[in-house]
Amino acid sequence: MRNPLSRRVAVAALGLSATIGLAACSGSATGSNVSDADASTGIAYAQAQLAKYENDPQFTLKADPFPMKDIAGKTIFAIPTNSENPYNVAVDEESKKVAERYGATWIEYTNQGQPAQWSTGVEQAVNQKADLIILSQGIDGSLIKPALEKADAAGIPVLLTHTTLRGESLPTDLAGLIDAYTDAPLAEANRLTVDWMIDQTGGKGNALIITSDEVPPAKAEVAAMQDELEKYCPGCKYKVVNVPVAEWATKIQPEVQSALSADPSINFVLPIYDSMSLYAQAGIKAAGKAGQVQISSVNGTPAVLKIQQDDGIVTMNVGESIPWLAWATMDQAGRLLLGLPPVADGAEQTPLKLITADNIDSTGTPPQPDKGYGTAYVDGYEALWGSGAQS
Repeated sequence: MRNPLSRRVAVAALGLSATIGLAACSGSATGSNVSDADASTGIAYAQAQLAKYENDPQFTLKADPFPMKDIAGKTIFAIPTNSENPYNVAVDEESKKVAERYGATWIEYTNQGQPAQWSTGVEQAVNQKADLIILSQGIDGSLIKPALEKADAAGIPVLLTHTTLRGESLPTDLAGLIDAYTDAPLAEANRLTVDWMIDQTGGKGNALIITSDEVPPAKAEVAAMQDELEKYCPGCKYKVVNVPVAEWATKIQPEVQSALSADPSINFVLPIYDSMSLYAQAGIKAAGKAGQVQISSVNGTPAVLKIQQDDGIVTMNVGESIPWLAWATMDQAGRLLLGLPPVADGAEQTPLKLITADNIDSTGTPPQPDKGYGTAYVDGYEALWGSGAQS
């Protein structure tokens, strides 16, 4: 199995002109007449993209400094997308540590991913006179507008985290209801999962893409993956399966097992969020395809990294440092709590890093949220926030 992180590939002008017929749930190259030159060009491109994300990231945020110590005594009410998702839980746990380090109170609202529950959470925050509401990691604010209007009427600012894709704006119907957000480089990350498949299969990937359409950025993430396939892998095929968030634990395993039985040539499963991998790997094993089908995904959830470390079915994870995301969340939160302008466009510059067999042990044994990415974010944010953290 080839590993692009052990090579450096210089790529000249790319002129690949393959066309893939994109359907609602599947797609493939136009026949089998793929030239060696076109395939090689796509592979070289994929390798070059992967090589950009192999090192510990640097802190690049340029923003106005402010005294984070002044949030002491404030109350933050956090509503995760789904408390049963280990990624959501991990990010909020790290955010709570940062909030409490600077003297704020963090209240976590446990829920099972239902919009009615999110609305109830917002209403509880209003009733408890919280100083800030955080909609964490993928909540569709458009589904809870009446509750957000109550928060607005109460003068409580709302922060939406890791839901709006990098370079995109908030939906117009949320104008005035969401006061700030942190962006998410998820389209770029999911392109890298495709690039990994291209490299690992020599441009002959056959992927099962697993998505959840109700998550706001999901359709754009899948579109980015399809675009990457169209441009750089004329010999690849794929199928897209939609599984709602609330049904991951019950539906992903049988969907994967069924797809592998129907098409034994599938060699990659690409879940757009890595917590899906907890169930996808079980489907691969149930189909008797361990060692034949790989998983590549996005987020860097420690529980999924452990699967990667232990059994190798997950061969690459486009990791986002969970503590880095937490510090970015608190950067915007601190600005809102103190009545300061937030970082424009949610551009906290949170980075990506490829986690492979070559470097997974740097994340710990077993993997830990605070290992594997370096600590550039700590020095960077502390320089912006000044002194005053509580011991």
